[in-house]
Amino acid sequence: MSWLWHRRYGHLNFPSLKKLAGRGMVTGLPETLIVPRKVCEGCLVGKQPRNAFKKHMHVRTKGLVQVVYFDVCGPFEQMSLGQNKYFVTFIDEYSRMIWLYLIKAKSEVFSVFERFKLMTKNQSEKMVQILRTDEGKEYLSNEFEAYCSENGVLHEVTTPYTPQHNGMVERRNKMILNMAISMTKQKKLPHSLWGEAISTVVYLLNKCPTLKLENKVPEEV
Repeated sequence: MSWLWHRRYGHLNFPSLKKLAGRGMVTGLPETLIVPRKVCEGCLVGKQPRNAFKKHMHVRTKGLVQVVYFDVCGPFEQMSLGQNKYFVTFIDEYSRMIWLYLIKAKSEVFSVFERFKLMTKNQSEKMVQILRTDEGKEYLSNEFEAYCSENGVLHEVTTPYTPQHNGMVERRNKMILNMAISMTKQKKLPHSLWGEAISTVVYLLNKCPTLKLENKVPEEV
């Protein structure tokens, strides 16, 4: 009888079933329900959660731009003033520095990475060693993979449907968007200024403290 009512109630947990019956919260439910010792196979398959991901990943880098996280955000319904629909972010694991690029289409992703790699090489005299992205098609083209191979860049691709594996840049993108929305809404600015807003946010975040840096901001590091 207990299993029957468990299934009738859409696999509701047994303590809740007993509470319904014992307190007379519904009519027709027998008060003699007991909690079985066995586990419901349907619940085991349907309710089993994924193992929790670690909140903080182990830092693998000891220098600038050795490990870089890379992501594309968009498309946005309204174009920016520069007719862009996406933005690209690069985050250095060591310094937590963010670099932002506004683009019109995902086809520009490869050229943006080339520009970023050249800029960091010229400015810091250091090479990108590891690049981590999700499994987006814009990162998996033959041209992109060949370029990484020729330049000695290890391209790490996260497991499908696990944005937690690229959590550093995912969290930063969410923060960038939240701050930009707050700024534009508070001043009642038009949506077309989202490009200028997120550019301002990134400028500010590079001058803000982070948990991984002690008494320094990303830009200083």
